[in-house]
Amino acid sequence: MSPDEWNHDASLRLDLFFSQNPMERGFEELEKVLETIESLDPEVRPNKMSHVGRRRWLNYSRQALRKRLPESYIGETFTLMLVRSQPPEVIVSFASRTTKEEGVYCSLSIYLQPFSFLREPGQADRRAAYLVSFVRAMASCLPLTFGVGHNSADLGLSTDPTVNDLSTPRPIYETFWLNVYGPATVQAIGRERLLATPSALMEELPHGAVLWLTRPTPADFSSEEARLAQARALVHLRPELSLDSTLATLRQRSLEFVPVPMEFDPDVADILRMEADFQGVLGGKRALVERFNRYRPPAVSEWLPASQAPESDVDNIKAAIDTYEGLYSEQLVALFHKKVPQVMKGTLEALPHLDWHLWHANWGRRLSHEQRETLVPALGAFLGRYLVDVLGGRWLPRKKLEEAAVIIGDRAWLPFLRARHALQNQEAPLDYSCSQLFRTAQRLARVHSH
Repeated sequence: MSPDEWNHDASLRLDLFFSQNPMERGFEELEKVLETIESLDPEVRPNKMSHVGRRRWLNYSRQALRKRLPESYIGETFTLMLVRSQPPEVIVSFASRTTKEEGVYCSLSIYLQPFSFLREPGQADRRAAYLVSFVRAMASCLPLTFGVGHNSADLGLSTDPTVNDLSTPRPIYETFWLNVYGPATVQAIGRERLLATPSALMEELPHGAVLWLTRPTPADFSSEEARLAQARALVHLRPELSLDSTLATLRQRSLEFVPVPMEFDPDVADILRMEADFQGVLGGKRALVERFNRYRPPAVSEWLPASQAPESDVDNIKAAIDTYEGLYSEQLVALFHKKVPQVMKGTLEALPHLDWHLWHANWGRRLSHEQRETLVPALGAFLGRYLVDVLGGRWLPRKKLEEAAVIIGDRAWLPFLRARHALQNQEAPLDYSCSQLFRTAQRLARVHSH
C-alpha cells in the first residue's frame, strides 16, 4: 500500500486571510479576485458555482455571478463556492463580511484532492509553482494578513491550537510548506529576522506581507528533509525552542503517514477494511489498523452436528421456508436497501457490507426490544438464504426460530441464533458477523465434500 492509498482522503489545503473586504466597494472590486481565480492553471481551474440554499451547481461566469449576487449572502456574509467538475477535485471558497463588532473578515480557501496530484512525476515543481503564483496574485488584489498551504491530514495532526481558526493574529506555533505572514506578524518577528529564516523561497509581497516556503513543493511534506526544514525554520523564528525536541515531534507525526499492513482476520477482513477506509484521513488510523490486526472474532458457535439437530416441528415445512425466504428476508432488503444497496443484488458482497453497517451504525446498541424482535428474523433469514442458495444447504424449520437450521454436510447451522447474537450489543455485529459464519460454513463444506 502506498502512502497516498493509506491516506486517500487527504488534500492540499490553502487558506488565505485578508484585511480588506472587497464587497464594501462593490462587485468591481470582487472582479479582481475572480480574475485571479480564473487565472489558475487550466488543470485546476474551477468551472461551476453554487449559491446559498441551492443544491445544484451552475456554470460559472462573472456575468452569471453578478446576476445572482443577492443569493450569495448568508446574513451579512458574502459567500462564494466554486468547484471543478473534472478531476482533480478542486473547491475554491471565498467569504467576506464587515461588522462593527468584528471588523473585517475575508478569506479564500482552496482544497485540491487527491494530494497525489501534487506528487505526479515530472509535474510536482510546476504545480507547486502555479499555486505560489496564485498567492502572489491574490496578494496584489487584497492585503494579506496570514496564509498557510499544506497537506490537510498533516494540518489535522498539528499541535497548533489555532489551526482550525487561522483568521486571527497569533504567535507562530508551527511552520508549513507555504507560509504567509502579514505586516503585524512580520513586525512582531522582525522583518530582518524573518527574511533570514532558512527556506526554499523567501519573498516580500505587496502591502508588507512575506511569503516563504520550507520546501520547493508540498509533495514530500512528511519526509525527513521536509521535517528538518520545518523544524529549523521554526527554531529560527522561536529560538527558545529546541531543534531536537521540535524535530522529534515532527518525526513522530510522520509515522502516521507510513502505511501499516492490514493483516486482518480473513473472516472479517472486509468489515474491518471498510471501517479503516471510513476513518480515511489520519489521526489514530495507524493505531486503529494495529488494533484491527490483533482482533480475532470468537469462534462460530451457532451450529450442531447434523445428526443432533432436532426434526422439524412445524405443521407446513414449505410454508415455513417461504416465510423465511420471502417475508423475513425481504423485510431486511426493505429495511436496508438505501443504506446498504448491495442487499438488492443478492451477491456475496452484501454480507460484509451489511455487517459493517450494523456495526458502524451501532444497531446492536440502539434497538428497542420491538425493533430487535423484528430485525432478528429478517437478518437470520437473509443469512440463511446465502447458506441455502450459495452453499447448497437445506432448511430445517422449527417453531422456535433460534432452533431453525440450515443443513450443510454434517453440520446444522443456526442463522437465526446467529442474528440474535449479532444484535445483542454495540460490538456484537462484528463479533458475531454474518460474514464469519458464512465463511466458516463455506470452508467446512469444502472439507466435507472432499
